[in-house]
Amino acid sequence: MPNIRYIKKPFLARIISVVFIFASIILLSEEQKAFGIATLIIGLGLLISNSVCMGIEINTEQKYYRKLYSFMGIVFGEWESFPKTEYISVYKSRETLNSPAANWPTLTSNSYIVNSFWEDRRPITLYKSNSKKEALAVAKDMADVLGIKILDSTDGEQKWL
Repeated sequence: MPNIRYIKKPFLARIISVVFIFASIILLSEEQKAFGIATLIIGLGLLISNSVCMGIEINTEQKYYRKLYSFMGIVFGEWESFPKTEYISVYKSRETLNSPAANWPTLTSNSYIVNSFWEDRRPITLYKSNSKKEALAVAKDMADVLGIKILDSTDGEQKWL
């Protein structure tokens, strides 16, 4: 298996866009033209905007990687060789989204980031996931290709895998 590919697909956003499209069909059939057209435009806009997927692909034979951008199944991204890497790190990061109004809630979520550290300790962010299991799987595949260790910092304490 020369290539390993991880692509994040926005599953929930696609379901929401399909619900908007079905709601627009119902509104258009019930003579609610203005609301039906507005709902259809929102649904199609969500569907098109969520057709862009991101991820990473690793070529195990030549030790190359590329950050993927996929639009409607067409994949873009340039191959890069792995730099001289000491180790792969996986850590947990807390992301917050502040709302513009005072009475709206602040949204927080955890994400797991996979970094490759060069010899001079500069990191390259290779992958970001909301799933710890997926981030560790990506890190394991990269570490197997490069023959290096993984530093797991997802639980607050650092341990080598």
